[in-house]
Amino acid sequence: MRANPDRKEHGPGFRHALWPTKGRLRAILRARITAGLIIVLPVWVTVLLVTFVFRLMRDASLWVVEGLLSGAAGRFLLDRWSIDPMELRARGLEALPVGLQWGLSLFAVLLTVGLLYTIGAISTNFLGRRLVRTAESVVHRVPFVKTVHSACKQVLETLMGEGAQNFQRVCLVPFPNERLRSVAFVTRICKDRVTGEELLNVFLATVPNPTTGFVFVVRRADVIELDWSVEDAVKVVMSGGVLSPESYPFSTPTLGAEVVKDASLNSAAVQEA
Repeated sequence: MRANPDRKEHGPGFRHALWPTKGRLRAILRARITAGLIIVLPVWVTVLLVTFVFRLMRDASLWVVEGLLSGAAGRFLLDRWSIDPMELRARGLEALPVGLQWGLSLFAVLLTVGLLYTIGAISTNFLGRRLVRTAESVVHRVPFVKTVHSACKQVLETLMGEGAQNFQRVCLVPFPNERLRSVAFVTRICKDRVTGEELLNVFLATVPNPTTGFVFVVRRADVIELDWSVEDAVKVVMSGGVLSPESYPFSTPTLGAEVVKDASLNSAAVQEA
């Protein structure tokens, strides 16, 4: 019999071309799962953070909502919604329908925002400032409470108050030795009491928790200031340097001069030898 010239014979490699190998299949699975994690994990972390802040602000004014529900008007509403007041006291907002839970939670958050705004508005006038100072003087009479309150207030004023602009500056500091550089944040500018030299207080964040780290006092001449934003610096720290730029202003002029001097001395020593 004559072979059909239009019929193509497929060798054993044809099936391998149709079906991926184990290595290729693993690479595809790894790539797809990694792409899914890159999309899902930031959304998940954002939801957790927003949920935490929402619950914190809701719980700050939730006692006001529960107090209103315990009053005459609240009892009327509970009777209308067929909700037992005793069950409400025992379970809280969970005793209410889902729609009412969300509505009262949003109302509590708005109460917290309004309360913070009112406190801030009162503290800006003369009488409000005197009231705040009087309350702080009472708090500072308690030994342990004084330390915690003063530290928290100073940190918040540094990060969110008028001193927040200093924290917006990013720099490179010589750490852990003179030949290495670490990303840090400038928190304050001060001077040497003896020589009058300008010094910088810097905060060096650690990984994986960037809210903890080290506080160093370094000379201004040893610090390399960067034109990065705080977000850029946090990305570099949290990614372990993966999201860093392609180039750095690594060497200070003084350090560069010392390196050149050392190199020239070594070169001269080699020539003499």
